[in-house]
Amino acid sequence: MIKLISLRKLSLFFAALFILSSSIAYSGGDDDAYTQINKNMDVFGKLYKEIMLDYVDEIDGDKFMKAGIEGMLGTLDPYTNFLDESRKDEVDLITTGKYGGVGITVGMKDSMIIITDILEGYSAQREGLRRGDKILDVDGNSMTGRKMGDVRSFTRGEPGTKMNMKVQRGDRELDFTLTRQEIQLKNVSYKGTIEDGIGYIKLDRFSRYAENEIVDAINEIKSKGDLKGIILDMRGNPGGLLDAAIGILNKFVDKGNLLLTTKGRKLDSERKYFSSETPLVNKDVSLVILIDEGTASASEIVAGAIQDLDRGVIVGTKSFGKGLVQVFQPLSFGNQLKITNQKYYTPSGRWIQSKNYFKENKYGVFKPNPYFNQKEFKTLGGRIVFAEGGITPDRIIDVVKNNELLEALNYEDMYFRFAAKYTEENPDASRFVMSDDILNQFYQYVSNSDFVFNTDAEQELALLKKDADDKQYSEKVKSYIGLLEGELKAEKFKDFEKSKPVIAQKLEYEILKKFSMPERVVIESGLKGDQQVQEAILIIKDRGLYNSLLEPR
Repeated sequence: MIKLISLRKLSLFFAALFILSSSIAYSGGDDDAYTQINKNMDVFGKLYKEIMLDYVDEIDGDKFMKAGIEGMLGTLDPYTNFLDESRKDEVDLITTGKYGGVGITVGMKDSMIIITDILEGYSAQREGLRRGDKILDVDGNSMTGRKMGDVRSFTRGEPGTKMNMKVQRGDRELDFTLTRQEIQLKNVSYKGTIEDGIGYIKLDRFSRYAENEIVDAINEIKSKGDLKGIILDMRGNPGGLLDAAIGILNKFVDKGNLLLTTKGRKLDSERKYFSSETPLVNKDVSLVILIDEGTASASEIVAGAIQDLDRGVIVGTKSFGKGLVQVFQPLSFGNQLKITNQKYYTPSGRWIQSKNYFKENKYGVFKPNPYFNQKEFKTLGGRIVFAEGGITPDRIIDVVKNNELLEALNYEDMYFRFAAKYTEENPDASRFVMSDDILNQFYQYVSNSDFVFNTDAEQELALLKKDADDKQYSEKVKSYIGLLEGELKAEKFKDFEKSKPVIAQKLEYEILKKFSMPERVVIESGLKGDQQVQEAILIIKDRGLYNSLLEPR
């Protein structure tokens, strides 16, 4: 039986669109575009109605409509999305940094949803959930085989409501009753002085309150005494609100400077943003921005402006490259459309988008459009910077972040498992200091465990070995394969040696977490072994080096 509410929603939806398009089509707008809207909405509406009423099997009208919408939006850029009323919390999270939840972060392993982190002060921590717990069931709904987004829809909800969760911990199954609370994610996860006169701010997102948190952070750092420099760490920051980025730039850039230009498809859509305040941090204070491949969107607006205005030095690795702006447009019945409506350009005029979906035009939906092909631009002081492909740092410090070994260690929870064993055998947290001895203990633990690590090369070699056996290759060929196996095993050990700095950081993090150390202590400990942070400190301490990095070459 067809749901009456689905057809009612559809009729209202199309009626509204027809009235809107008809009223605008004859008011001096783009007649061709509105003629297409009227024609195609008529075709789409009749097609939907025929399938809903006459298709051989009964159709869920809401899901069918959603599939059609997602298919249509899939021909555009990946940032234009339809958000139904059940995803309201995602919009709230982006705009305000708030949502109703129990204080867990989840990940996927072997088709199981596992808890990867627990926020301090919320229900999950109070009731005794642990990192590594596998979520089996939420309110009677099995979580096995579900996507992470599905799990969030079960765990998030109105603050004050309760939920029941069953988890697997080792061989045991445990039941928990949790209460959802309003969770406010901080934009600034750390602020403080890490060396004499050098402040460090870790900015994780750009929600509505990011500017205020940055002001608080700057004021706190300035209150500690003579300020030589600030490190603004935006590594892994996916962005957020454009206005928050502009507000933060105002705290570092002299009044009257162009910060950003946005342009839509219409000629009169261009908007320029200028710094409008006296900065909290003047030019005498060195500024270093840390970025990486996870730095995107609003983070790149800040990094791009600081670089183009020669206000500070960018350190790290090339950023993600997202030069598009989205807005939320309300639709009927609590639904929303997140639509890309503008491109943004840094003060020098460059568009830093890495993947040009419009020029690529994979599905042929974009009409031919002349593209601006200038690649080189100049900063205020004459340094050459480049368009497209993200923000390239002034000082590239590439660190090992991932390889097959590190991925395998993460996937098999080896850091967490070793940390549990280590803290059980060494319960005195005050005596813990990360050392080569602990690294060697970890290596022995991994070697003696059930940990299996096969590189892509080894997997390919295994196929070759099987093929050699099946086709009865000569013993000489088989001996060569055997020699290659030995060489690959030696290379695997080299991976461990090359990855030691990363492994040490991850081990220290897990052990400190297992000791239930405050988040501040965990972060400060990690900074000591962070090569990019240490490079930023070095640049701030050496004013000559700092100035030379801002000079034209």
